[in-house]
Amino acid sequence: VPPVVAKPLRAVQTSLLITAIRRRGKTTVPSPQTTRGALLDALLVGEPQHFCERWERGLEQWSEDSPDAYTVNVFPSHEGGFVRLDRDLEDDLGGHEKALTHHFRGENLLVTRLRVKLGFVDCEQEGAAGYASLCGPNVQSGDDEDVAQWDDFMAGPMFNNDEGNAFSLMWLAGKRGNSRILIDAVTAETFYEVDALVHHESVTSGVGKVDILVNGLLVARDMEFFYRPLSSLHLYNYSTSTSKIGEIEVWYEKAA
Repeated sequence: VPPVVAKPLRAVQTSLLITAIRRRGKTTVPSPQTTRGALLDALLVGEPQHFCERWERGLEQWSEDSPDAYTVNVFPSHEGGFVRLDRDLEDDLGGHEKALTHHFRGENLLVTRLRVKLGFVDCEQEGAAGYASLCGPNVQSGDDEDVAQWDDFMAGPMFNNDEGNAFSLMWLAGKRGNSRILIDAVTAETFYEVDALVHHESVTSGVGKVDILVNGLLVARDMEFFYRPLSSLHLYNYSTSTSKIGEIEVWYEKAA
């Protein structure tokens, strides 16, 4: 932008942002002395934001957290549109070490919906695989339940076999939440679409409700959802297993 144009734009930028905030019906309108960054933050409050992964760009939106424990292969849409996570515990102890992590940008983000397609190929008896976990800012890789990571884990779907019988599709919640079996018996090499809709009662209470659909059918309603500021989404297997994670969508918004 030429200097002769940039200076007048900077001069009216604050008033333009304040006008935009008012037109969006925001409850709090910053003063004209507020910084540009704070004005932009205020403009984003309550605005829906969307993350989508269809595995067309490889692992561009992800970090690999435990490359020694996993073999990760991406298959774009013409090959099925999923990422395959193979975990071999010969060289590690197992547990909640993450395979892939997506980090959300911003502070004080409220998750409103998670939709993910997932399946498992194989898994050892009494094992668990195919985690897609919504997490707060303090979650790290590792298996130490005494650290803050377990408090900052919100919830997400996964496949589980507690008693060595049929595998089930579960909604796994953090320490304060309620975990629940969504489907009693699931089939290997089959994708299941989990769609979780989160309803926040108050941005200050930290407690909401979640309705969960599997393959378009409502399987759980008004389950308690204890939320933390959305920071990351983790994909991994707990035990020796292979899982496939297909299309992922996360909707969220910035709280005041």
